[in-house]
Amino acid sequence: MEDIKVDLRDLEKGLECIAMAQKSGLLIMPQGQEIGIKRDPEAEQYDQDDASLTVEILKRRRKDILSITEDPERLRQTLSKAQERMVEANRWLMTHLDLWDRLERTYRTLFPDAEGCVMGDKCLEDAVVCCKACERGKNGG
Repeated sequence: MEDIKVDLRDLEKGLECIAMAQKSGLLIMPQGQEIGIKRDPEAEQYDQDDASLTVEILKRRRKDILSITEDPERLRQTLSKAQERMVEANRWLMTHLDLWDRLERTYRTLFPDAEGCVMGDKCLEDAVVCCKACERGKNGG
């Protein structure tokens, strides 16, 4: 499979702007290289002062918003590529979780005196999987 390069974090500021508009009772209306903004007639809460301030912020963040609204086909392709990338990442993770578990069990069998953590001190805080030594420590024995 081709190397898919997509980083949805690049669109985060635009997403935040669109969410801010919605919270302020405004609708963003894509218009090519322009952005239409209007009051959402279905918004339950709407404050003219908040909406005016939000519109000024949205104007300053025009480029971030356009990165999402300017080209629906490009946005669709971005979503498609991101999904493909997540599938690949998930396949890699599932394969490596299984292999890691089997390899650690083999390590503990081949080297029974190796009682400590495979990381030296303790498994990383955000680790997806912990070694048996750390797992025993968390489970009280």
